[in-house]
Amino acid sequence: MKGIVFVKFNDFIEELWGDEFWDELLDEAELPSEGIYTTVGTYDDQELFTLIGLVVDKKNISAKDAQFAFGKWVFKELYNLAPPGAHDFKDVFEFLRAVQYFIHVEVKKLNPDALLPEFEFLSETPNQLSFHYQSPRKLCYFCEGIVHGLAEHTGQEVKVSQSECEHEGDQRCVIEVEKV
Repeated sequence: MKGIVFVKFNDFIEELWGDEFWDELLDEAELPSEGIYTTVGTYDDQELFTLIGLVVDKKNISAKDAQFAFGKWVFKELYNLAPPGAHDFKDVFEFLRAVQYFIHVEVKKLNPDALLPEFEFLSETPNQLSFHYQSPRKLCYFCEGIVHGLAEHTGQEVKVSQSECEHEGDQRCVIEVEKV
């Protein structure tokens, strides 16, 4: 996983619970990187899962809630780093399509080894969009949080749910976004 995710997770944790809590997580996690992250580095995905697991245990929240909260928070951070042209999309559905067909394409040009999630769009009406979220990392709850962060950014209200989820025993994750 790209270091930018770890750097932003560090910022997220410190903003919510302080730098002492971040240091506590790193001490307990015993990570191969020792928690020394750079935005351009690449780190083992398991390090993020270990850190999230510690947050879950220490703050008595679910992994779903922890991933969702981080996703919602990190949207604005990733948006600020988005390639030129990404800021032209003002609608939630339009932006989600841009993630697949524009933003991730541009990211791959800069970081060919980046392993990015893919969206397979299944159906769309003026008020509802359904897509298959595909990622070996299975961070669908993180994705749900990003969608909520996106909606806040655009000023649109949305309801996000999953009609199918790998964490619930389904074969895939299907995220449903409804404008309300």
